[in-house]
Amino acid sequence: MPLLLLAAACGTHETTPDELDPTEAEYPAERAQAPAPIELVAVVSSHQAKVISADFEGRVEKLFVHNGERVKAGDVVAQLDATDLQSKLAEAQAQKASAEGEASRAYILASAARRAAHNEERLVRFGASAPEALNKANSDAAAAAAEGAAAAGKIKEASANIDELQKLIAAAAVKAPIDGQVSMVKAKEGEVAHKGTPIARVFDPHDLVIKFAVPREVLPLVKLGENVDVQIGKRVLVAKVRASLSEYDPTVGFTPFEAEIDLAKIPAEIQVGDAGHVHIKGAVL
Repeated sequence: MPLLLLAAACGTHETTPDELDPTEAEYPAERAQAPAPIELVAVVSSHQAKVISADFEGRVEKLFVHNGERVKAGDVVAQLDATDLQSKLAEAQAQKASAEGEASRAYILASAARRAAHNEERLVRFGASAPEALNKANSDAAAAAAEGAAAAGKIKEASANIDELQKLIAAAAVKAPIDGQVSMVKAKEGEVAHKGTPIARVFDPHDLVIKFAVPREVLPLVKLGENVDVQIGKRVLVAKVRASLSEYDPTVGFTPFEAEIDLAKIPAEIQVGDAGHVHIKGAVL
């Protein structure tokens, strides 16, 4: 009897149809995730753009524009401190005045020396003076002429310096080169702008384009002439891929592309410099 009970205890236990089988673990089935659509970084730009830069090193005294502002060609966008240039201009003008004085004295001396040489030549011809006196008079005339030439050179150099300084002082009022929309304002009031430093850019708002970056692995999916969706904020526009702006650059890891949009369909609130994404229709990662 004990053996029969032990055998029964060790026997196989059958579960009822509605009872969970403890030997089988149950895990919820994983849901298949939909492939993510490809998003490429994009920015609103323009075919025509001009950099506004400083023509000389100077502190930014005043900025008259901000991002998104419309300007006309010739409008002043920034004022640079030209105090140092004004000092240099005064110095150059003083140098010119000094050189003009030297030239005037040299002219007087040369005229007197030439007259003396002419007289000595006549006296030598009549035997009334020694040839040495004529030689000295000719030497004095030549020396005076050389001084005059040197002074003339100083005047020319000072005049060129004055012209250049006056142009730079005029350029202290930094002006917009074209009609357009200001974007990418880099300068700040009180900071020093070095020569050639970009202060801002001016874009033609009537010729907007979309520029976007394409990584190498996505390049085969971007086709010239095909449409792409461009999302700027909550707006979605359709643009046509127009051109690759350069070859793949391994240093930055992407190729820049340009896409054209129908200017008549661009909302007024979308401006140069606005960032967004390009979605390639039907393409997923």
